[in-house]
Amino acid sequence: MKPVDVEIDDVLEDVARVLAERETGRSQTYSSEVRQVDDITYLLPGTWQNISDSLLALDQSLSPLEAAPTPDELPLLLKGGGVLKRLVKRVIQRAVYWYVNPVVAQLHRMHSATDRALHEMADLLRSMNDRLEALEKANLSGRVGSLEGERLDERVGRLEREWRQRGAEGFATPAGGGLAASVGPEPMGVGRDRAVKGTTPAGRVSPVSPFHFDYYWFESIHRGDRALIKRRLQPYLAYFDGCRNVLDVGCGRGEFLELMKEKGVGGYGIDIESDAVHFCDDAGLKAAQAEAREHLALLPGEELDGIFMSQVAEHMTPGELIELVGLAYQKMKPGGHIVIETPNPQCLLIFASFFYADLSHVQPIHPETMRFLLLSAGFRDIDVAFTNPVPRNQRLAKIAGPGAEEKEPWVEQLNSNVEKLNSVLFSYMDYAAIGRK
Repeated sequence: MKPVDVEIDDVLEDVARVLAERETGRSQTYSSEVRQVDDITYLLPGTWQNISDSLLALDQSLSPLEAAPTPDELPLLLKGGGVLKRLVKRVIQRAVYWYVNPVVAQLHRMHSATDRALHEMADLLRSMNDRLEALEKANLSGRVGSLEGERLDERVGRLEREWRQRGAEGFATPAGGGLAASVGPEPMGVGRDRAVKGTTPAGRVSPVSPFHFDYYWFESIHRGDRALIKRRLQPYLAYFDGCRNVLDVGCGRGEFLELMKEKGVGGYGIDIESDAVHFCDDAGLKAAQAEAREHLALLPGEELDGIFMSQVAEHMTPGELIELVGLAYQKMKPGGHIVIETPNPQCLLIFASFFYADLSHVQPIHPETMRFLLLSAGFRDIDVAFTNPVPRNQRLAKIAGPGAEEKEPWVEQLNSNVEKLNSVLFSYMDYAAIGRK
């Protein structure tokens, strides 16, 4: 075997250089990576001790590799031929280990610091979310006060419009009667414009309501501010793009009428509440007081480009709703869309929140029932779009977090059950059934 020429001085010089770099922290070769790690540890105080503990464990696991030859191993190294070659290999092994060990250690440090940084960021985001919720709750009283101010303005405006209307009609109080006698008996339940549907046994006189239930004021409180309603109704404009005669059934305060006006879509609204119609008139929106079925029955055939009806169907009996959808099909032009938005009974939260708060609500309509109703009337391309999702912070939360317990079967089963409950209790509070003639 041919001996290998090795320059011992060069080998020893390389070993001395590697040892010097190790004694000075090995920062000359990997200075950029070390600076990145130092920046992370600076941003995350308190994590350095954990990183140091991890490095200590790594050094202890690698320490057998850098141990010097024992007296028992030395004769084996010197025994036989090629002793110098084996010695050089051993020295080179030591040098390579001293070169690779810093890389492994630095990679371990960077991995640990990055992992902890991500966990710190997740904790920070959760903390920020909690603070935002606290700020929203703290500002709730101010928001309620602002809404009450808007509703008071609407109430004052309604009274002013009623006063002007009575003055214009030359209203006079009959002899022998006060204001109550001049107004006449109110329908039982909800008031002059909207009454709760019901039956009175034969031979029994309906009692007179002891006060006027102002449904317009009630709806202003529970419906929400106009800006919020406009944002929710904005997506429905796409179905009436380019139309010139769209009917908004139950236009209320004219949120959708205003959206159509801003978009250049022609149309008008009807509502049985005179206060709502007066509000639209004052806002420069085209509206009339009328009952939906009566109004549609008087229109010529194929008169309308489309029909929009938001939060109206639940106020009607099944027979009235069937009649209304049939008339809508007769009065619409071919190709026009009908959009019917109503509360979603598949989200049980609506029954605990707002549905039964309104005395004029008759019954909810299941999405598949509404789909079948439109299909039976002759509409095609029926689609059901679920809207107004329950805010995430009001839904049931899944178990989530770092750790092996996430993969446990019971955790997966629990999260699956949480998802099922959310789909039934806290899904979408409204839906819209869309059909095309």
